[in-house]
Amino acid sequence: MNRFYTSLAFLVFLAAIACTTQPAQKSEPVILPAGAEAISFSGKPLFPHKPDSAVVKRSDSLLTILRSKPSLSEDDYVEIGRLLLTENRYRDAMANYTAGISGYPESFKLYRHRGHRHINLRELDAAMEDLGKARDLMAGKPDAMEYGGDGKPTATTQHQVWYHIGIYHYLKGDYVSCAESFEKALAATKEPNNIAGASDWLYNAYQRMGDKDKAAKVLDPFTLNYPIEDKNYPYFRRLLLFKKLIKPEEIINPAMEPSTMSVQDMTKLYGLANFLAYNGEPEKANELYKKVLLTDEWLGFAYAGAELDVKP
Repeated sequence: MNRFYTSLAFLVFLAAIACTTQPAQKSEPVILPAGAEAISFSGKPLFPHKPDSAVVKRSDSLLTILRSKPSLSEDDYVEIGRLLLTENRYRDAMANYTAGISGYPESFKLYRHRGHRHINLRELDAAMEDLGKARDLMAGKPDAMEYGGDGKPTATTQHQVWYHIGIYHYLKGDYVSCAESFEKALAATKEPNNIAGASDWLYNAYQRMGDKDKAAKVLDPFTLNYPIEDKNYPYFRRLLLFKKLIKPEEIINPAMEPSTMSVQDMTKLYGLANFLAYNGEPEKANELYKKVLLTDEWLGFAYAGAELDVKP
Protein backbone atom coordinates (compact mmCIF):
# COMPACT_ATOMS: atom_id res chain seq x y z
CA MET A 1 0.00 0.00 0.00
CA ASN A 2 1.08 3.60 -0.65
CA ARG A 3 2.52 5.09 2.54
CA PHE A 4 0.07 7.99 2.28
CA TYR A 5 -2.87 5.62 2.50
CA THR A 6 -1.44 3.85 5.49
CA SER A 7 -1.00 7.10 7.40
CA LEU A 8 -3.59 7.57 10.10
CA ALA A 9 -4.18 11.16 9.08
CA PHE A 10 -5.09 10.23 5.55
CA LEU A 11 -7.33 7.36 6.59
CA VAL A 12 -9.15 9.71 8.94
CA PHE A 13 -9.44 12.21 6.11
CA LEU A 14 -10.96 9.64 3.75
CA ALA A 15 -13.35 8.53 6.47
CA ALA A 16 -14.45 12.13 6.88
CA ILE A 17 -15.07 12.40 3.15
CA ALA A 18 -17.20 9.25 3.27
CA CYS A 19 -19.21 10.67 6.13
CA THR A 20 -19.76 14.02 4.50
CA THR A 21 -21.15 12.38 1.37
CA GLN A 22 -24.12 11.04 3.29
CA PRO A 23 -26.36 14.15 3.00
CA ALA A 24 -26.21 13.79 -0.77
CA GLN A 25 -27.81 10.36 -0.53
CA LYS A 26 -31.17 11.87 0.37
CA SER A 27 -33.77 13.00 -2.12
CA GLU A 28 -36.18 15.46 -0.57
CA PRO A 29 -38.39 18.22 -2.01
CA VAL A 30 -36.46 21.47 -2.21
CA ILE A 31 -38.03 24.79 -1.27
CA LEU A 32 -35.98 27.55 -2.86
CA PRO A 33 -35.64 31.10 -1.50
CA ALA A 34 -36.58 33.83 -3.97
CA GLY A 35 -34.00 34.06 -6.73
CA ALA A 36 -32.13 30.88 -5.76
CA GLU A 37 -31.59 28.11 -8.31
CA ALA A 38 -30.52 25.37 -5.91
CA ILE A 39 -29.61 24.42 -2.35
CA SER A 40 -26.07 23.21 -1.68
CA PHE A 41 -25.38 19.87 -0.01
CA SER A 42 -24.77 21.85 3.19
CA GLY A 43 -28.09 23.70 2.95
CA LYS A 44 -26.83 26.99 1.49
CA PRO A 45 -28.99 28.73 -1.14
CA LEU A 46 -27.18 29.00 -4.47
CA PHE A 47 -27.90 32.05 -6.61
CA PRO A 48 -27.08 32.51 -10.31
CA HIS A 49 -24.61 35.06 -11.59
CA LYS A 50 -26.11 38.12 -13.23
CA PRO A 51 -25.80 37.45 -16.97
CA ASP A 52 -24.18 39.85 -19.38
CA SER A 53 -26.81 42.12 -20.92
CA ALA A 54 -25.42 41.67 -24.44
CA VAL A 55 -25.58 37.88 -24.05
CA VAL A 56 -29.19 38.09 -22.84
CA LYS A 57 -30.19 40.32 -25.76
CA ARG A 58 -28.67 37.94 -28.30
CA SER A 59 -30.06 34.82 -26.62
CA ASP A 60 -33.54 36.28 -26.28
CA SER A 61 -33.53 37.13 -29.99
CA LEU A 62 -32.57 33.58 -30.92
CA LEU A 63 -35.09 32.13 -28.48
CA THR A 64 -37.85 34.18 -30.09
CA ILE A 65 -36.92 32.83 -33.51
CA LEU A 66 -36.83 29.23 -32.32
CA ARG A 67 -40.07 29.45 -30.40
CA SER A 68 -41.88 30.95 -33.40
CA LYS A 69 -41.46 27.69 -35.33
CA PRO A 70 -44.70 25.77 -35.84
CA SER A 71 -43.11 22.71 -34.25
CA LEU A 72 -39.87 22.11 -32.41
CA SER A 73 -37.43 19.33 -33.17
CA GLU A 74 -35.43 17.37 -30.61
CA ASP A 75 -32.38 19.47 -31.47
CA ASP A 76 -34.42 22.68 -31.14
CA TYR A 77 -35.11 21.80 -27.52
CA VAL A 78 -31.40 21.13 -26.98
CA GLU A 79 -30.56 24.54 -28.47
CA ILE A 80 -33.24 26.34 -26.45
CA GLY A 81 -31.76 24.79 -23.34
CA ARG A 82 -28.27 25.96 -24.31
CA LEU A 83 -29.52 29.52 -24.85
CA LEU A 84 -31.34 29.58 -21.51
CA LEU A 85 -28.17 28.38 -19.80
CA THR A 86 -26.20 31.29 -21.29
CA GLU A 87 -28.63 33.51 -19.37
CA ASN A 88 -28.09 31.45 -16.19
CA ARG A 89 -31.74 30.36 -16.24
CA TYR A 90 -31.13 26.82 -15.07
CA ARG A 91 -34.64 25.98 -13.88
CA ASP A 92 -36.10 27.32 -17.12
CA ALA A 93 -33.66 25.16 -19.07
CA MET A 94 -34.80 22.12 -17.07
CA ALA A 95 -38.44 22.91 -17.81
CA ASN A 96 -37.54 23.16 -21.50
CA TYR A 97 -35.89 19.73 -21.48
CA THR A 98 -38.96 18.30 -19.74
CA ALA A 99 -41.20 19.78 -22.44
CA GLY A 100 -38.92 18.29 -25.08
CA ILE A 101 -39.01 14.86 -23.48
CA SER A 102 -42.82 14.94 -23.50
CA GLY A 103 -42.65 15.25 -27.29
CA TYR A 104 -39.60 13.04 -27.78
CA PRO A 105 -39.76 10.41 -25.03
CA GLU A 106 -36.99 8.33 -26.67
CA SER A 107 -34.53 11.24 -26.78
CA PHE A 108 -31.33 10.22 -25.02
CA LYS A 109 -29.99 13.69 -25.86
CA LEU A 110 -32.65 15.48 -23.80
CA TYR A 111 -32.35 13.05 -20.90
CA ARG A 112 -28.56 13.58 -20.99
CA HIS A 113 -28.92 17.38 -20.78
CA ARG A 114 -31.56 17.31 -18.06
CA GLY A 115 -29.50 14.83 -16.05
CA HIS A 116 -26.44 17.08 -16.28
CA ARG A 117 -28.39 20.05 -14.93
CA HIS A 118 -29.90 17.98 -12.13
CA ILE A 119 -26.31 17.44 -10.94
CA ASN A 120 -25.58 21.18 -11.13
CA LEU A 121 -28.68 21.82 -9.03
CA ARG A 122 -27.68 19.17 -6.45
CA GLU A 123 -30.53 16.79 -7.36
CA LEU A 124 -28.46 13.64 -7.59
CA ASP A 125 -31.15 10.97 -7.53
CA ALA A 126 -33.09 12.71 -10.31
CA ALA A 127 -29.83 13.12 -12.22
CA MET A 128 -29.10 9.41 -12.18
CA GLU A 129 -32.66 8.58 -13.18
CA ASP A 130 -32.26 10.75 -16.29
CA LEU A 131 -28.70 9.69 -17.09
CA GLY A 132 -29.62 6.04 -16.66
CA LYS A 133 -32.49 6.55 -19.07
CA ALA A 134 -30.13 8.24 -21.55
CA ARG A 135 -27.65 5.36 -21.18
CA ASP A 136 -30.33 2.79 -21.92
CA LEU A 137 -31.83 4.70 -24.85
CA MET A 138 -28.48 5.31 -26.55
CA ALA A 139 -27.37 1.66 -26.32
CA GLY A 140 -26.56 0.39 -29.80
CA LYS A 141 -27.09 3.80 -31.42
CA PRO A 142 -24.44 5.55 -33.55
CA ASP A 143 -22.38 8.25 -31.85
CA ALA A 144 -24.20 11.59 -31.70
CA MET A 145 -21.95 14.67 -31.73
CA GLU A 146 -22.69 17.70 -29.57
CA TYR A 147 -21.79 21.24 -30.61
CA GLY A 148 -21.01 24.43 -28.74
CA GLY A 149 -22.46 27.87 -29.35
CA ASP A 150 -19.69 28.49 -31.89
CA GLY A 151 -20.83 25.51 -33.93
CA LYS A 152 -17.71 23.51 -33.16
CA PRO A 153 -18.00 19.88 -32.02
CA THR A 154 -17.44 19.38 -28.30
CA ALA A 155 -18.06 15.72 -27.46
CA THR A 156 -20.28 12.79 -28.31
CA THR A 157 -23.45 12.44 -26.30
CA GLN A 158 -22.26 8.94 -25.44
CA HIS A 159 -19.14 10.40 -23.82
CA GLN A 160 -21.17 13.01 -22.00
CA VAL A 161 -23.64 10.51 -20.59
CA TRP A 162 -20.89 8.32 -19.13
CA TYR A 163 -18.94 11.35 -17.93
CA HIS A 164 -21.88 12.68 -15.95
CA ILE A 165 -22.76 9.24 -14.59
CA GLY A 166 -19.18 9.22 -13.36
CA ILE A 167 -19.66 12.60 -11.68
CA TYR A 168 -22.83 11.30 -10.03
CA HIS A 169 -20.97 8.33 -8.53
CA TYR A 170 -18.06 10.55 -7.45
CA LEU A 171 -20.41 12.82 -5.52
CA LYS A 172 -22.12 9.79 -4.01
CA GLY A 173 -18.77 8.46 -2.84
CA ASP A 174 -19.03 5.27 -4.93
CA TYR A 175 -15.55 5.39 -6.44
CA VAL A 176 -15.68 1.90 -7.94
CA SER A 177 -18.72 2.78 -10.06
CA CYS A 178 -17.19 6.20 -10.71
CA ALA A 179 -14.05 4.62 -12.16
CA GLU A 180 -16.06 2.21 -14.32
CA SER A 181 -18.08 5.12 -15.73
CA PHE A 182 -15.07 7.27 -16.58
CA GLU A 183 -13.40 4.31 -18.27
CA LYS A 184 -16.46 4.14 -20.52
CA ALA A 185 -16.39 7.91 -21.04
CA LEU A 186 -12.78 7.63 -22.21
CA ALA A 187 -13.72 4.86 -24.62
CA ALA A 188 -16.28 7.20 -26.20
CA THR A 189 -13.93 10.06 -27.12
CA LYS A 190 -10.74 10.85 -29.02
CA GLU A 191 -10.71 14.57 -28.23
CA PRO A 192 -7.83 15.71 -25.97
CA ASN A 193 -9.92 17.98 -23.73
CA ASN A 194 -12.43 15.21 -23.12
CA ILE A 195 -9.66 12.69 -22.51
CA ALA A 196 -8.05 15.02 -19.98
CA GLY A 197 -11.31 15.70 -18.16
CA ALA A 198 -12.37 12.06 -17.86
CA SER A 199 -8.82 10.98 -16.96
CA ASP A 200 -8.67 13.52 -14.15
CA TRP A 201 -11.82 12.24 -12.47
CA LEU A 202 -10.72 8.64 -13.10
CA TYR A 203 -7.41 9.37 -11.35
CA ASN A 204 -9.25 10.86 -8.38
CA ALA A 205 -11.54 7.83 -8.19
CA TYR A 206 -8.61 5.41 -8.13
CA GLN A 207 -6.82 7.49 -5.50
CA ARG A 208 -9.89 7.44 -3.27
CA MET A 209 -10.21 3.69 -3.79
CA GLY A 210 -6.62 3.36 -2.59
CA ASP A 211 -5.45 1.87 -5.90
CA LYS A 212 -2.25 3.83 -6.48
CA ASP A 213 -1.09 1.59 -9.35
CA LYS A 214 -4.19 2.22 -11.46
CA ALA A 215 -4.10 5.91 -10.54
CA ALA A 216 -0.49 6.18 -11.76
CA LYS A 217 -1.33 4.36 -14.99
CA VAL A 218 -4.04 6.94 -15.78
CA LEU A 219 -1.30 9.59 -15.83
CA ASP A 220 0.95 7.73 -18.29
CA PRO A 221 -0.18 9.53 -21.50
CA PHE A 222 0.14 13.02 -20.07
CA THR A 223 3.31 15.06 -20.54
CA LEU A 224 4.07 18.76 -20.87
CA ASN A 225 3.87 18.22 -24.64
CA TYR A 226 0.56 16.38 -24.64
CA PRO A 227 -1.32 17.47 -27.82
CA ILE A 228 -4.01 19.58 -26.21
CA GLU A 229 -4.74 22.99 -27.69
CA ASP A 230 -5.24 24.83 -24.39
CA LYS A 231 -2.24 24.02 -22.21
CA ASN A 232 -3.93 25.89 -19.35
CA TYR A 233 -7.03 23.71 -19.43
CA PRO A 234 -7.79 23.07 -15.73
CA TYR A 235 -8.09 19.29 -15.95
CA PHE A 236 -4.86 19.04 -17.95
CA ARG A 237 -3.05 21.21 -15.41
CA ARG A 238 -4.39 19.05 -12.59
CA LEU A 239 -3.10 15.91 -14.30
CA LEU A 240 0.35 17.49 -14.66
CA LEU A 241 0.27 18.33 -10.96
CA PHE A 242 -0.83 14.83 -9.96
CA LYS A 243 2.09 13.46 -12.05
CA LYS A 244 4.38 16.03 -10.38
CA LEU A 245 5.41 17.51 -13.72
CA ILE A 246 4.52 20.93 -12.35
CA LYS A 247 4.79 22.29 -8.81
CA PRO A 248 1.76 23.24 -6.70
CA GLU A 249 2.52 26.94 -7.14
CA GLU A 250 2.42 26.48 -10.91
CA ILE A 251 -1.23 25.42 -11.04
CA ILE A 252 -2.72 28.28 -9.04
CA ASN A 253 -1.85 30.78 -6.34
CA PRO A 254 -3.92 29.61 -3.35
CA ALA A 255 -3.65 33.12 -1.90
CA MET A 256 -5.92 34.45 -4.67
CA GLU A 257 -9.02 36.25 -3.45
CA PRO A 258 -11.88 33.73 -3.82
CA SER A 259 -14.30 36.35 -5.10
CA THR A 260 -12.01 36.96 -8.09
CA MET A 261 -11.69 33.29 -9.04
CA SER A 262 -13.20 32.02 -12.26
CA VAL A 263 -14.65 28.54 -12.57
CA GLN A 264 -11.32 27.52 -14.12
CA ASP A 265 -9.43 28.87 -11.10
CA MET A 266 -11.79 27.12 -8.69
CA THR A 267 -11.39 23.83 -10.58
CA LYS A 268 -7.60 24.09 -10.31
CA LEU A 269 -7.84 24.92 -6.61
CA TYR A 270 -9.90 21.80 -5.95
CA GLY A 271 -7.29 19.78 -7.81
CA LEU A 272 -4.56 21.26 -5.64
CA ALA A 273 -6.58 20.39 -2.52
CA ASN A 274 -6.89 16.79 -3.71
CA PHE A 275 -3.18 16.65 -4.51
CA LEU A 276 -2.37 17.71 -0.94
CA ALA A 277 -4.84 15.16 0.45
CA TYR A 278 -3.29 12.34 -1.56
CA ASN A 279 0.21 13.40 -0.52
CA GLY A 280 -0.21 13.34 3.22
CA GLU A 281 -1.40 16.89 3.95
CA PRO A 282 -5.12 16.55 4.73
CA GLU A 283 -5.24 19.64 6.95
CA LYS A 284 -3.87 21.87 4.18
CA ALA A 285 -6.24 20.17 1.74
CA ASN A 286 -9.20 20.95 3.95
CA GLU A 287 -8.26 24.64 4.09
CA LEU A 288 -8.37 24.72 0.31
CA TYR A 289 -11.72 22.90 0.19
CA LYS A 290 -13.01 25.68 2.43
CA LYS A 291 -11.57 28.26 0.08
CA VAL A 292 -13.24 26.64 -2.93
CA LEU A 293 -16.55 27.19 -1.15
CA LEU A 294 -15.80 30.90 -0.76
CA THR A 295 -15.89 31.34 -4.54
CA ASP A 296 -19.09 32.03 -6.47
CA GLU A 297 -18.57 29.18 -8.93
CA TRP A 298 -21.07 26.72 -7.47
CA LEU A 299 -22.04 25.24 -10.85
CA GLY A 300 -18.65 23.58 -11.16
CA PHE A 301 -18.42 19.93 -10.20
CA ALA A 302 -15.28 20.73 -8.23
CA TYR A 303 -17.32 23.05 -6.02
CA ALA A 304 -19.88 20.30 -5.41
CA GLY A 305 -17.04 17.91 -4.60
CA ALA A 306 -15.60 20.36 -2.08
CA GLU A 307 -19.00 20.69 -0.39
CA LEU A 308 -18.86 16.98 0.35
CA ASP A 309 -15.12 16.70 1.07
CA VAL A 310 -14.75 19.61 3.49
CA LYS A 311 -14.52 19.01 7.24
CA PRO A 312 -15.73 21.66 9.75
